[in-house]
Amino acid sequence: MATLEELDAAMAIEVEDEEGVVKGPHPYLLRRYPLEKLEREVYQLLRERGSMPLSAIWRSFDCHLWEVCAVLRRLREKGLVEEKEVAPTPEAYQGF
Repeated sequence: MATLEELDAAMAIEVEDEEGVVKGPHPYLLRRYPLEKLEREVYQLLRERGSMPLSAIWRSFDCHLWEVCAVLRRLREKGLVEEKEVAPTPEAYQGF
């Protein structure tokens, strides 16, 4: 995995853009949400709202989907949440 310094250096390279195609990482891909903070916030959200689909949890935060998945896995390993297969209801998406 590249360091932030390596990614910054890679982004600094000028590339001719004749095709209008992205030729480097988008800046938003470098942004990270602190997992410990996200873990607390996801747990609090689930305590307040109850069961929610992954997509509804993800839309509640300004983070990457992989970060929410990592936090949910950590919470499952701690025995604080459980994963269920259920049909989504409109109430699960309430407020979105």
